[in-house]
Amino acid sequence: MSNLPRNLTAIIRRGETPNINRNVYVTTAGVETWKALKREYPGNYYKTELVRALYSLAITPGGRENGVKTLKIDSAQFHYQILEGGDVLVYGLEIDNSISAPAINQNTGLYRVDIGTPDWKTHSKPRKTIDHSHHWGGAHYAAVSGKFDNKEEAGRLLINHILPAYKAALRSHDFSTSKHHYSLFWQDGNHKKANNARSLAALIQNAQANNASINWLVHGEGAGTFVQALKGLASSPGVTQKVANGNPLSRQAVFFSNPRGVSTSKKDLKQICEDAKIELIDIQLNKHDYKNIDVRKKAVKVMQTPAALLGACGVGTAAGFSDMQQAIGNFFGDPTVIAGISVICLSVSFITRYSSIGRHVQFAVESTLGEGNKHWAA
Repeated sequence: MSNLPRNLTAIIRRGETPNINRNVYVTTAGVETWKALKREYPGNYYKTELVRALYSLAITPGGRENGVKTLKIDSAQFHYQILEGGDVLVYGLEIDNSISAPAINQNTGLYRVDIGTPDWKTHSKPRKTIDHSHHWGGAHYAAVSGKFDNKEEAGRLLINHILPAYKAALRSHDFSTSKHHYSLFWQDGNHKKANNARSLAALIQNAQANNASINWLVHGEGAGTFVQALKGLASSPGVTQKVANGNPLSRQAVFFSNPRGVSTSKKDLKQICEDAKIELIDIQLNKHDYKNIDVRKKAVKVMQTPAALLGACGVGTAAGFSDMQQAIGNFFGDPTVIAGISVICLSVSFITRYSSIGRHVQFAVESTLGEGNKHWAA
């Protein structure tokens, strides 16, 4: 401490929570910016992401290099240096007070979806935060999108996943007013992108900081993003508690519809939700979607049996069995590999002649490679 310049102020102090092991300093010019950021982040999830990023510097293990480094996130970037004693000095903490989502129409971000007759309408401009005061039956509803052509399609179709998922809580009278809406975290592809997961984690924390009740519907590839977000929150409990103003995550709940992605098996999802202390309502699987690991494993066992292969292709030789097993293994092991299975099994004459396995494969292709997963709901 005695060797530090006098114009430095600690904005985060070692020991604030058990896993904060570094002090984070800014120059005098950055103190008011930090105070404003702390004051305003509950109303802006982009600023929540910045607060989490600064706290993350205080828990990052290892590293004693004196060189200046840069931390980049979607909303901003700033430079920092790890000092000789292990503390952190942040330079240039200058954050535009108007930080919000980019205005390009299909950018990843938070959007409002209004009730419509017959179709629900997605707003064109992104929002800074969920309207936590808006409830249907005691909670606000929010969706995380899987793969859709655009945010308008996602907003129109995901309500059909929300309604059956939360049918115990939602009633027809909930839709008797034109004021109702739900919130959509739209992802324009790149569901594995770390920035998307950080933004979603900030959105979850922003609701947590406001002690809001949120019922999430997480669809398709969005499950992989949601998992990354929850893992990020669970891996830094001290920071998460600090940013959340001490509020629990248990006021939020999640329903997974047709989950896809890394760590999205039922077993994994249950454990991840338990670790993050968020309520898990249910996990609904589309039994024909072979981008889901549980469905894929079950299908491979059934469809590679001799009885299934005989019925499918009428092959009776060991070579025939081997070729067919390999083709099925390729398809269901990696649904993007379609050449072998499509040549053998997907002709119209095959589906007509061998109806049992043919229909199964036809549904699999529609859900796995086509658009069936967008429409199939609990």
